[in-house]
Amino acid sequence: MTASDFSGIYREIAEVIGVEATLLLHQHFKGQQITLPQKLFTRDYIVRQVENTQERSNLKMIASEFGYTERRLRQILKECGSGALKIT
Repeated sequence: MTASDFSGIYREIAEVIGVEATLLLHQHFKGQQITLPQKLFTRDYIVRQVENTQERSNLKMIASEFGYTERRLRQILKECGSGALKIT
């Protein structure tokens, strides 16, 4: 079985994640509509990553990695009470 054996969107999915993962996805979610939010990580995870990185001085780069603007990342850090802002 190859990705080309699947119909429609399943073919595209199989090309990206593989045949076995596509079968597993279908088994668990068939018949359901799935919407995937653009933001993959929780705020807490992002804050931890900022606090643990050596590149804290480059918030623009870190923000870009997570799909945020530098301004939004600063807002998240402030809302979470992160000490990482004091260093930048």
